[in-house]
Amino acid sequence: MTIRSMPDLSSLEYGPQNFRDLAETEFGANLWDFLKRPDNLIRIETATLLERVAVEPLAAGLVAEFGVEIRDDRTKQMIGHMTRQVMEALGYELDRTSLRITRPNLFTSGATYRRPGRGDRPMKITREQREAWAKNTANSPFNIWLSEQVKRSDGTLSLKRLYKVARRYGITKRYDGLNPGQQRMNIGVMLRTRVLPEEYENHS
Repeated sequence: MTIRSMPDLSSLEYGPQNFRDLAETEFGANLWDFLKRPDNLIRIETATLLERVAVEPLAAGLVAEFGVEIRDDRTKQMIGHMTRQVMEALGYELDRTSLRITRPNLFTSGATYRRPGRGDRPMKITREQREAWAKNTANSPFNIWLSEQVKRSDGTLSLKRLYKVARRYGITKRYDGLNPGQQRMNIGVMLRTRVLPEEYENHS
């Protein structure tokens, strides 16, 4: 397999279509930037060369970056929609849709891609590598810190607490038109720019 330099997709714009309401939020913009990062482009291209679902190796990073609310079904659909546009920009075309992911993962199924007119042979991959790909990461220190403040004793999200934390850091914008998980992700994206790392990195 020839190693190639990853193209710069920083200027690539997302065409949201049916996901405009979510894509045009701070969270949507940050998610799009996450998918275009060179390290994640390498992950999705490597998965493709291994004939795996493109989004499969992104699961751990998505949970660490955005929290467990990333499991929201519509959000995952938008991730798939975004990934397709990224893959097309990388020169791939859709191969199979809704291929089931058999190992535990943020995603249960997703699309695979291929180079037009090419029959790339897949690389060999060990069982340990596959399991490492599929394994979700624990929450990041920031997400643990935030969850402890915005979740009720039964583990459910309290929007009242969420917006209280937001106001404490000067954030007054509301996202009442989105579902609770999407509201949590947008507020979380803004809080990351306001909360000093020492407030959550040494939090226990």
